[in-house]
Amino acid sequence: MTIQETNRPVMVFLAILLLFSSALCGVGSAKTITATIGDTIPLNGTVQLVDTVYLFVTGPGMPPNGARMDNSNAPVVTGNPDTFTQVMVENERWAYTWNTGRVSGGLAPGSHIVYVSTQPVAANALSGVNYAEIEVLLTRAVTTGSLDVASDPEDAAIYLNGKYSGDSPRVFENLAPGEYVVQLEKQGYIPEQGAITLAAGDRISFTRTLSPAVTPGTTPIPTTLQTLPGVETLVPAPTTAPLNSLYLVGILIMVGILFRDPV
Repeated sequence: MTIQETNRPVMVFLAILLLFSSALCGVGSAKTITATIGDTIPLNGTVQLVDTVYLFVTGPGMPPNGARMDNSNAPVVTGNPDTFTQVMVENERWAYTWNTGRVSGGLAPGSHIVYVSTQPVAANALSGVNYAEIEVLLTRAVTTGSLDVASDPEDAAIYLNGKYSGDSPRVFENLAPGEYVVQLEKQGYIPEQGAITLAAGDRISFTRTLSPAVTPGTTPIPTTLQTLPGVETLVPAPTTAPLNSLYLVGILIMVGILFRDPV
């Protein structure tokens, strides 16, 4: 819309363009923008009869009457143009790109109001001045990820990059992005291991089923005897102890009787 000179307060709605990841969204009459701290927000609009517009912003932790767009600690002062962010108007158009990641003093999450005024006045002196305001809801950028670790059976020791980190199941929050080697160990079971790559904002699940470990001396001894015609095959029961010597002698005698020469 076009800002017209008037003798009474007028709320002017500017055409705002918001660009995220090369996707162009026309905000139009909408007065609220949601963004993440670090995003770049291009703003532009149309104004007549002035060659400069004055931008400032209010928000959490900022001076109550507004600060420069590029310095959250620098208060604007009514009547002092140098304390404002000044944007030139060309062919009745103005444009400003607000890089929320490059604001001196930083920005806190929460609601911020961006003001675009035809005169260098702070928020407490806007009466009678043509201006527009846009609410910008800023959220904190996500810089960590989370990892859900589970096992069957449960209560397995969890090792992240070789360091004991508790027992399963467990959720690890606020992990720095990077490579992680996860190992699960439980007495009586074969350890399981795997590698994951965690990025900011990720929530990854790592689940493994543990197999029982094989204990030496507990595996049944397979026994195979050749079946002879008319002779019943004897298969000794599985055992975990060495064969008794008398038992072996008995087997040898039996075999000798079966294979001795006929009289």
